Amino acid sequence: MDNDLLNTGLNLAMEWGKDWLKPIQSRLVIHYPQLSPDELDRYNTLCQEAMKFGHDLIYSLHNQHTTSEIQSYFRSQLKEKYPWVSDENLGRLFSQGMYYAMK
Repeated sequence: MDNDLLNTGLNLAMEWGKDWLKPIQSRLVIHYPQLSPDELDRYNTLCQEAMKFGHDLIYSLHNQHTTSEIQSYFRSQLKEKYPWVSDENLGRLFSQGMYYAMK
């Protein structure tokens, strides 16, 4: 799987508003029209999985550690499981996770 495409997909998965937590296939195909329906489904699954993993990881750490400890642990654990995630998406995923953990 292509890292740039995965990061585009993760970015789409993290969109706020009307597309929040919705499948990404219909939006991803706009950027990558050459992808088959099966490929779009696989990218959707992996991107949604990475987003959920990141949010769940922060939620599990939130009351036990300082923000800097959470950020360090989050970065290492997420990159270990999903090494393709860009630094930009990593930061955005961390911010979203912290937002929801603090609510």
